[in-house]
Amino acid sequence: MRARPWLPRPTNPEPPDRLLPELLGPVAHRAMIRDGITRLIRADLTIPADVVATPELRLASLAELVPARCVVGRQAALWVHTGAHEPLRVAVLVGPRVRRPDPHPGRTTHECELTDDDVVALGALRATAVQRTGVDLARWFPADEALRLLEPLCDAGFDAAAALRSLDTLGGYAGVRNARDTLARIASSQDLAARMDQARITGCSAALAPVSR
Repeated sequence: MRARPWLPRPTNPEPPDRLLPELLGPVAHRAMIRDGITRLIRADLTIPADVVATPELRLASLAELVPARCVVGRQAALWVHTGAHEPLRVAVLVGPRVRRPDPHPGRTTHECELTDDDVVALGALRATAVQRTGVDLARWFPADEALRLLEPLCDAGFDAAAALRSLDTLGGYAGVRNARDTLARIASSQDLAARMDQARITGCSAALAPVSR
């Protein structure tokens, strides 16, 4: 009698990281949110309660509002990168001579130039990169609101000093003057925080001496 060839034991497939009503059914979809099994990201997109909400998942939740030719920007991009300050309406950006999407109560559309460095792809959709997002927030929001919005973006790696230097190429454009003031305040705070960290590491108070600019 010949031995049966070894067959691998079937494995359970990995559960999906995103769950939509059409996958679960609307009743089960609502019940799982209510019972804490899943949690809502935005719109109808939910994820299992033990799955970490990532920028890719947050961006995916905006898919119905973002045509492929558009890029998510401004406060919506801030939310994508950090999960903070979710906007009521999603700002989408289109390049010059690119057809604007039809009006929709859930989005606003803005025309602007974007370089390759200004954009990151997160799954099937695109958003402005952290640096470009920070510059746009500083330009297009009142100073007090911009400072509040930029705080979580700094934790995501936004470099205010580098953003301030980038404004040199935008002289005369709308919002640049206000952005300079906002970014200068953040850059000073980031510089002080960096010198305090250096002082703690080295045990030397000289690191806290004022910097001549």
